[in-house]
Amino acid sequence: MKNIDKYNSNIINILSLFFPLSLIMGNLLINLNIFLLCVSTFIFYKKTLVKFKLNFLDKIILVFFTYTLLVLVINFSENYFNGEIFPVFILYKTLLFLRYCVLYFVIRFLISQNILKIEWFSFACAGCAAFVCLDIFFQFYFGNNLFGIEPVSTRHNSGVFGDELIAGGYLQRFGLFFFFLPFILKKKLFYKISFQFIFFIIFLLGIALSGNRMPFVLFVFSFFVLVILNKELRKYFLSFFIFTFLIFTLIYKLDHDEGRFKVSASTFYYSGKNLVNTFFIDDITKEPPEVWQRPYALEFFCFKHIWKKNPIFGGGVRSYRTAERGCNTHPHNYYFEILSDLGIVGFGIVVFFVFSMLHKMFIRKNTLFQFSLTNIDAKIMPFFLVFLVEFFPLRSSGSFFTTNNAAIIFIILAALVSLISERKVSNY
Repeated sequence: MKNIDKYNSNIINILSLFFPLSLIMGNLLINLNIFLLCVSTFIFYKKTLVKFKLNFLDKIILVFFTYTLLVLVINFSENYFNGEIFPVFILYKTLLFLRYCVLYFVIRFLISQNILKIEWFSFACAGCAAFVCLDIFFQFYFGNNLFGIEPVSTRHNSGVFGDELIAGGYLQRFGLFFFFLPFILKKKLFYKISFQFIFFIIFLLGIALSGNRMPFVLFVFSFFVLVILNKELRKYFLSFFIFTFLIFTLIYKLDHDEGRFKVSASTFYYSGKNLVNTFFIDDITKEPPEVWQRPYALEFFCFKHIWKKNPIFGGGVRSYRTAERGCNTHPHNYYFEILSDLGIVGFGIVVFFVFSMLHKMFIRKNTLFQFSLTNIDAKIMPFFLVFLVEFFPLRSSGSFFTTNNAAIIFIILAALVSLISERKVSNY
């Protein structure tokens, strides 16, 4: 019996190790990986799986997915009684989105039962991030990556992702796991700090070379959140800040007048400023062409008008792309997309979950406002940082409901909820 249990556990862990790799290889492999992991879990552990008890955060997740079905029924009924044709696209996208509910509870069960080895998963994420970073450096220096793929443009080195400009986002998420290898391996503090800062710079340069500006900013933000939350690193905050600033200044000075870093920095600033201004325009079509041709300007403008059509319940999962002609497939912000697709009610559920998670992590038990920064150990921290950045409101992003993002979000949430439910207070 023990040999069978070990065999089953090994299969589950091998499938989990393939997850960060499947994100590189595409949606087909991601969906196949999710399918095999969920089916294997049901086959191996169906008797104990049905007895799994939900905690408060699990119940919020369950309410969220149930609500997506309710929105589907509401919009279908409204179209039916108005004599309108309901988009079949929304129906099957909503039903397919439920696979992430299954994935979430499968991961929750596997971690809570100590079947899925979270350290192995962290090593896999760190290893894949290191490979992507190396591939980007190789592509930048030699003109093509390890597989002979050339850069998409002079500003973007996407490495193994080819035409998809998501390499920076991949490094921004999974490069964080690399920081915690020395903590998991129980190295001395000096080596831990040196290791973290050196690889912070390496991954930061990799993200810069990818040409993805928002992941660059979010990665810096993640690192300094890490420094603030860690008791040992906090004392070096000023040193880290000064040294990082000097490196940025050196890169900027060495870059020629029309270099990629100067262009990226200047366009990022002006794009952000223009987006804020665009949000307050009543009718963008009456503005000069240079206004509505700004990056994401039309998407933000579309969001305002789409959301007003169904402000309470939304139009349904992925309904944004069917609501207005000329608009993109999503508004490039998680919260805007949730508001347009699931309305104020869906938005409220997501925000309530985020604050409940933060309360669980930082508020001492049986108190209302007594904060503690010592509740996050080396296992929890990378998952927390990914969670924090994913749900950071002031950022541009992909679609919340796409395969790539949804898989990452609900695996990270499942791991984080499991770890904080069983944690021991530690200063790692």
